[in-house]
Amino acid sequence: MEGKRKGARQTAFNVLNRVEGGDAFADILLMKETEGLSALDAGLSTEIVYGVLRWKMRLDNAIDLFASIRTKKLEHRVLNALRIGTYQLLFLDRVPSSAAINESVKLLRKDGARKSGFVNALLRKIDSERPSVRLPEDAAPEKRISVEFSHPEWLVRRWALRYGLAEAEALCKANQEPPPRVVRVNTLVTARTELMESLAAAGFKAAASVYSPFAVEVIGGGPLDALDRRYYIQDEASQLVSTLLSPEPGSKVLDACSAPGGKTTHLAQLMENRGSILALDKSISRLKSVESTALRLGVGIIRTEAVDASSPLAFAKEGSFDYILVDAPCTGLGVVRRSPDIKYRRREDDIASAALIQSALLMNLSCYLKKGGVLVYSTCTFEPEETEEVVGGFLERNPGFCLEDAAKALPDGCAPLVDEKGFFRPLPHKHGMDGFFGARLRKL
Repeated sequence: MEGKRKGARQTAFNVLNRVEGGDAFADILLMKETEGLSALDAGLSTEIVYGVLRWKMRLDNAIDLFASIRTKKLEHRVLNALRIGTYQLLFLDRVPSSAAINESVKLLRKDGARKSGFVNALLRKIDSERPSVRLPEDAAPEKRISVEFSHPEWLVRRWALRYGLAEAEALCKANQEPPPRVVRVNTLVTARTELMESLAAAGFKAAASVYSPFAVEVIGGGPLDALDRRYYIQDEASQLVSTLLSPEPGSKVLDACSAPGGKTTHLAQLMENRGSILALDKSISRLKSVESTALRLGVGIIRTEAVDASSPLAFAKEGSFDYILVDAPCTGLGVVRRSPDIKYRRREDDIASAALIQSALLMNLSCYLKKGGVLVYSTCTFEPEETEEVVGGFLERNPGFCLEDAAKALPDGCAPLVDEKGFFRPLPHKHGMDGFFGARLRKL
């Protein structure tokens, strides 16, 4: 057991050091680093990595209360060893304090006795004085929310101005919860009820999700098989973007930002694998994931092209597609609970930069839609500059397009996910799914 715990923590330490260095994303790196580990090791490593990333600012606040050197001045290897130990002490009740402290100290064996001794003494102090671990006293509400729920203060301020303090706090709190494990049934090979029965027989608790008719929430059991052709692991909000477009079987579809292929293959599923989908992405390597996903799920109507979709498409004629999906690159601030490192990577000026790219994509791709055709613009963020302002600016410049009510295109029961303007806008703290935005536009 001791070797397993040591391996799990060392793996988490390696991942966090690379994420802190800015050269890797936690989810991608974890998949690679946990290969070959036991289920116990992989589970503990994943828990520590995501726990530290979710609660990093609160952990640093606790460390700063007792450390003689501020966290901002500590080298990141020492700081990450402290974070790993502090997270276990404050958040993981089943981990003995001795294991949390000793195994964190061992992470710095190669860094010298002074550094490992510093970590040992500080973690023991935090452990012995847990009741003294407190949030900032007499701080502004935004500051208190920022530290308590580990969100950058600039982001808390934005949400407080838009939603009010209480709702901003509820949103930050929801972002700290692990997201539900949801899969999309591949109706090309099975039905939702059959998949649920099969998952139950395999030791999982499977339940039909509330809004998407293709979604199954999976609880308990071991890890899901990412290579199973009967389903694709995908949040319910992401699934509903494809249903917002709802292309008819036999139609011609353009998916402009398709990697890694979840929405692309879902579109093919809605089309009953009849018609054609042209899937674009700037990255050849990312398009390979689209192709491999399509192959696994039995989809045969997708063709890929590596291209920047904000520039004219040399291989496509204007007005040649029945449906277009513009799932635009964005700040990703709607999926913080799924990718907690995003909230630390982003800066406020990233929002305006993303909006410029999004507007260019939408303007360019709209030319390729047939008259009477439907275009869906979507993002996994809900910041106004990246969502309704992009769409509003486009409609002002393009009177030949109109906005349709998303509630009329989505499955029955999805009206709560649509705002008064007709935009698809699920929120984590209100609907229990990722934060998304979707606008359904028709060319007149």
